[in-house]
Amino acid sequence: MAAPRYAVLILALVAAQAVSAAPVLAPSWRELGQHQKEILSPLADEWGELSAASRRKWVGIADRYDKLSTDEQARMQARMRDWARLQPAERQKAREGYLRLRDIPAEVRGNLNAEWERFQSLPPESRRDVVNAAQMRRPGAAISENDKQSNQ
Repeated sequence: MAAPRYAVLILALVAAQAVSAAPVLAPSWRELGQHQKEILSPLADEWGELSAASRRKWVGIADRYDKLSTDEQARMQARMRDWARLQPAERQKAREGYLRLRDIPAEVRGNLNAEWERFQSLPPESRRDVVNAAQMRRPGAAISENDKQSNQ
């Protein structure tokens, strides 16, 4: 009598493990809830082209969105719009830059953030001067017209 119970218990455990081991699929745009669609709307046009991992990441962000402050929500929306506007090569460049920055120690990153804030607060002419000076120190580095215009 105990043997069938153990068999059922073992079968249930095996089934539960198989279900938990199944990969979590990233939802299609149609499968998103209305609130998720509203939050992720800047990514709507390219949703189907995103990797499953990226879609899961964005769904997680959408699920935490309401816990963000109003300023953080606005910043998140702006970043999604900016990301959606980037060309694939620009996205790859941004990913590579992120990976390089991630490896820098936190205290150095903090200094970089402060320097970036100072740079952003400069008038356009001064920013151009800073960019030109940096290019003079790195003669092998080239700067594109788009980069020059974005620093203005």
